[in-house]
Order: sequence, then C-alpha cells, then structure tokens
Amino acid sequence: MFYGVEILSGLQDWQVLQRSGGAAAITLKGRWQLESGAVRAGVSSATPVIRLVNEQDQSWIFPWTPCGRQTGGDKLTGDEVKGEWEADITLPQGGPYRLETSLDAVSKETGEHWMFRGDIRVHIGVGDLFCMAGQSNAAGYAKGWAFDPPDIRVRLQRNSGKWDMAAHPMNDATQAADCVNAPMSVTGTSPFLSFGRRYADFTGLPVGLIQAAQGGSPISRWDSRRNGDLYRNMLEKIRAAGGVRAILWYQGCADADEENAALYPDSFARMVNDTRRALGWSIPFFTMQLNRFEAQPDPAAWGAVKESQRRAALSMENVWVLPTAGLPLSDEIHNSAAGNVRLGEMLARQVYGALCGGSAYEAPMLERARQTQEGILLSFRHAQSLVCLRLQHDVNDFAVEDKSGLIGVNNIEPRGGCLLLRLERPAQSGAFVSYGAHPHGPEGAIIEQSTDLPILSFQHVEVQL
Repeated sequence: MFYGVEILSGLQDWQVLQRSGGAAAITLKGRWQLESGAVRAGVSSATPVIRLVNEQDQSWIFPWTPCGRQTGGDKLTGDEVKGEWEADITLPQGGPYRLETSLDAVSKETGEHWMFRGDIRVHIGVGDLFCMAGQSNAAGYAKGWAFDPPDIRVRLQRNSGKWDMAAHPMNDATQAADCVNAPMSVTGTSPFLSFGRRYADFTGLPVGLIQAAQGGSPISRWDSRRNGDLYRNMLEKIRAAGGVRAILWYQGCADADEENAALYPDSFARMVNDTRRALGWSIPFFTMQLNRFEAQPDPAAWGAVKESQRRAALSMENVWVLPTAGLPLSDEIHNSAAGNVRLGEMLARQVYGALCGGSAYEAPMLERARQTQEGILLSFRHAQSLVCLRLQHDVNDFAVEDKSGLIGVNNIEPRGGCLLLRLERPAQSGAFVSYGAHPHGPEGAIIEQSTDLPILSFQHVEVQL
C-alpha cells in the first residue's frame, strides 16, 4: 500500500534542464498519504518536504524544505490521511543531483518528527539542451567501428519520451510507436554523442539531447506551409523539454533533385523563421553542409542544395554551417562512425565558440570572386592562411565556366586568406565559379591552417570584373 510522498510529474531520472541565468526552475506535482499506524498513534501535522543533494559528495544543495502548496494537511482524522502537493524549485547549473522527497509527520504526544519515505529522482543535471533535427545523418545511420562511449554528463531524451544516459543508437523505436520521427529501419551511430561529450568538456556542464530527426525526410516535412509534420513534432518535443539552447540541423540529401533543390532555400528559411516565432526568440541553428553521395543522379541539384546551405549561413542571423567534406563514409551517403566522432568534435567547438564566448570556429566561406590580370581571386571569410593539401585534386575540384564553356584551372596559389586560380584562358564577362559542388567531391583538401577546417563548397558564384 502506498504511503509517504509520490512524484507524479515535473522531473525524470537522468533529465537535463536547460539553464537560464545559471539555474533552472521547475514545478513538481505529486500526492502524499500518511501511514495508517502513524494515524492511529496520533499526528498533529503532515507536510510533504523536498531536498536537493549533490550526488558526487552527498552534500545538500538545499535542505528539507516544505512543498509550497498542498491539500489535505488539515484533515488529520480517520483511517486515511492523504492529499496532493505541488512545489516550485530552482536548481543551480551543474550536477549530477538527486532530488528527494519525504513526508514530515509530527507526533501529537512528543512533538517528534517522523520522516516517511518519498520518491526520488536521480542523476539530474542543469546545463544546455540541444535538439537534433534533420534526416539520416542527424538521426544516426553510421556504421563501422569508432571509440564513442557513453558519458554520464551526456543525456538523451529518447523517442519514448524517457530520459536516459546517451548511447547509440540515439534514434530508436523502443516504446515509440506513436512518435512521428521514430525510425522504420535499424539505426546506427550519430555525431551527437561525440558532440555532447566534447561540449561538456568545454563548459563543465551536463548536456541534454532531444531526438527529432528522421532518416530520409525531405525539407517539406519540416516546412509548415508544405507538409510540416516533423516541424510540429520538433516544436512539441522542444516545449515538452522546457526549451533548448540551439538546434543541430543536418539535412538536404532528400531534396537534391531539380524540383526540390529550387524550393530548398525558401523552405529552410521558413522553417527557421517559423521556429523562432513559435518559440519566441532567435534560437540558433547549427547546420552541416552535405558530404558526398556516390550514387547521386543529379549533380547540379546536389551542388544547389550545398550552395543553399552556404548562403543560409551567409545571410541569416544566428545560422552557422560546418563542412562535412572529407569525412569518411560507411556507405554511399552516410558518414562512418569514425567520421561522426570527428564531426561531433568540430560541432562542439563551433557551438561553444558561438554561444559561450570561446574562440570562433568557422569554416572558410567564399565572400567574393573577382577577375584579375592573373586569374580569378577568391576571397574568404574566416580565413587567414589557406593551404592546398592535395594540389592536383584541388585543381580538379574547381569548375570555371563562361559563355564559351568550361575553363581549365592550371594552378592554385594560396595568398593568405585568398586563393588565386590561374586559368587556361581569361574568363569572359558573366563567368561563374564552383568548388566541390559535385556529389563525388571535393576530392582534395583546401584547409584553413589555424582551424584545420576545409573551405565550404559553393556553386555558380558570379565572377566580378
């Protein structure tokens, strides 16, 4: 038979709460009931109480404190004494914490306090939450071996709605038949466990991950004016978690055809803006540019989606992008487990730099292409010292075209944060330049030396005279 204090809502084991101003506020609700022997012995009062304990050394964050609101405490007659309770509490950032409850009953005869049992919640953290959104490379379909272990600092709200210590697979169908983004096939590993572990290293705080991605999903399912079912599901999960610090977005493969690639820029911008309106603030989006697709039938559309991803980060506030070029694949389209470990670490550096005042970590972004007497000079943002690691492949990754057709690139000369393309012939007015836009590329590696990040791919950027 139940007696003591029961927690009915407000907190789960392993849960991470989003910090705000160095703390998180929550409301707990439950019920209580006095043990029948205590009723017969005589009790003058019964009060549900709560305390917060540091799990590392068992010290109290705050001591036993009466719950702010309760019913039934004034009815201490009869065989059953029970009621409901509710408490507003504030937890400081950090953890892991243990939240304990008890029923503090006072003896009528002696004034002695009898502390009856109560529910507890364990491994609670207050830190930063992130929503994982997009398609298969966000949901996690990587195969292969990589050292990517669970870490008690990194937690996951699974598709079942239950919090747990994060471990692969992070997008599973267990007890999730009604979850919109539950997978239809067996999933693998994702970049986000690696991300969480490294982000926790940088901040010293717990990390919570909310799974909202689904393999194969086109942007239309994230666009409120087209289909939008995954967009609505994402918002529901974010609200249920009490808010997140940012959205981690990896998507676009399903839209690499002529029709959908043309719609991609507007759909992505609409999703970002609609999400921000719905949540009431300019939530950051950290996006990833597509890697390679060995079986892509429409090379131009693949490059168009990559260009849309680059331009979104160039033109939209609080939108960032990371290249995935060069990461190994485990099949024709999915990053390998080892590649995802690397991507997660890169992403953690970028997010920490952008949100927490760390060093900026952004890939070289083409800003301008200009015709000179020597050739075409490409100027980049976020680049101080570019280097070509595989010169012959790097040359082949560029495509320069004017009204007379393609122009061969003879050589590439790094000039600080710029690249000079020496051409087989001078480009005529109205020329365009592309880099790494083909589904098989880029095959080479042009990186910024201080960050070791490759330059972002671009497609059909006009060459200015």
